[in-house]
Amino acid sequence: MTVALRSKHKLRFINGSLPRPSDDDHDSIAWDRCNTMIMSWISNAVEPEISQSILWMDTASEIWQDLQERFYQGDIFRISDIQEEIYTLKQ
Repeated sequence: MTVALRSKHKLRFINGSLPRPSDDDHDSIAWDRCNTMIMSWISNAVEPEISQSILWMDTASEIWQDLQERFYQGDIFRISDIQEEIYTLKQ
């Protein structure tokens, strides 16, 4: 997903580095349109049950943060190595 967003120059919407302009800024309409498009892309890329749980969110950044908190597993190989070291420890 990040590759697709990066290729379309939309990654800043999900990482929060492109905040929404104020309502009186003429760019706010374009920002809203892009944000909605990205929200739709993400919603269509996940399972229907997950999609239902993110529909109430207002920004692509909120959705991305929520999905990261729920599903990010870190470096699985490093975690496995550490767990193995813990299991083999002796006092």
